[in-house]
Amino acid sequence: MKADAPRVASGANITIDGLAKRFGQVTAVDHFSVDIAAGEFLALLGPSGSGKTTVLMSIAGFEFPTEGSIRIGGEDVTYTPANRRNLGMVFQKYTLFPHLSVLDNVAFPLKMRGVSKPERHKRAEAALATVRLAGYGSRMPNQLSGGQQQRVALARAIVYHPRVLLMDEPLSALDKNLREEMQLEIKRLHSELGITVVFVTHDQAEALTMANRVAVLKDGRIQQIGPAPELYERPANLFTAGFIGEMNFLPGRLAAAGKTPSIKLDAGPEWRLPAAALIDTPSPGQSVVATVRPERVSLGSEGAAGAIPVRVQDVVYAGAAVLLIGVADCGTELRARLSGVSEVADLRPGDMAHLVVPPEAVLLYAGAAAA
Repeated sequence: MKADAPRVASGANITIDGLAKRFGQVTAVDHFSVDIAAGEFLALLGPSGSGKTTVLMSIAGFEFPTEGSIRIGGEDVTYTPANRRNLGMVFQKYTLFPHLSVLDNVAFPLKMRGVSKPERHKRAEAALATVRLAGYGSRMPNQLSGGQQQRVALARAIVYHPRVLLMDEPLSALDKNLREEMQLEIKRLHSELGITVVFVTHDQAEALTMANRVAVLKDGRIQQIGPAPELYERPANLFTAGFIGEMNFLPGRLAAAGKTPSIKLDAGPEWRLPAAALIDTPSPGQSVVATVRPERVSLGSEGAAGAIPVRVQDVVYAGAAVLLIGVADCGTELRARLSGVSEVADLRPGDMAHLVVPPEAVLLYAGAAAA
């Protein structure tokens, strides 16, 4: 008999205002504010120590903030204990009970809430069907693969219809193919259940693939928040530019401002750029950094306009593309991801090549790139 489908969960909005968390002299989160819409999927992305997990633990109620407030569904839960927030939580480790069957693992939160055995088993079977594990209830956790165990953890987190699902790097222990499969599975679940999801990860591709919006964190502060295309195509600062995807950084000086600003690169050529390239508003003579994605760089001839001469450092075959790494005379490294192997068939480390960047692919920032 097919299990009844679970009712559609209704996600709750989350408002975090001025959240700060200090551990002694260390500030883990520094005046973090965000509005998360009901049913939204928000990824918190950043390097280790950026504060993303502390924000998640504060939403969950496992950490209480030093300053600021947290409201879920309009209710102030800043200092409400975790067990009274009705939130689902999935950790990096599956934390399944090895002595309980899959069905009893999933039903456990309902047992703790006093739900009768027949009802909790019925709802657990429905949750397992939702994560595509119908019929697995009688198995033990050690009889499942890593991906199946993660699905059980997901089923356990949604079985009591929480208003918010919190996920702390839940896929980092899986291999690449299984991780990508689970990314799509979680995205499907989010769409089906209408639940609000806050997802912590340090994997840029994972965040861009899954989330409606991504918040990039550094030192406990939001550097930029927005949908994936916005973060990738127009990073707000050099940190985000370097953290989201692969990026070339070409230092130089602003030669002229105006509608068609021009820059003199340390790597040699002078470029005229469209006004839209300016992220900041540097003054003529000021140090700037031009950024461009490697997939926008092409291999050209010596006479090509704006071409940068480089000495080939490496040619790396990467399946669908070839990565050409070159170094200009000034020491600036420039990478190009080229679609055809034939383009670089005759190039060897030590050869000279000329790399061409289309002006419309460049973004210009004031200052200097981080070392």
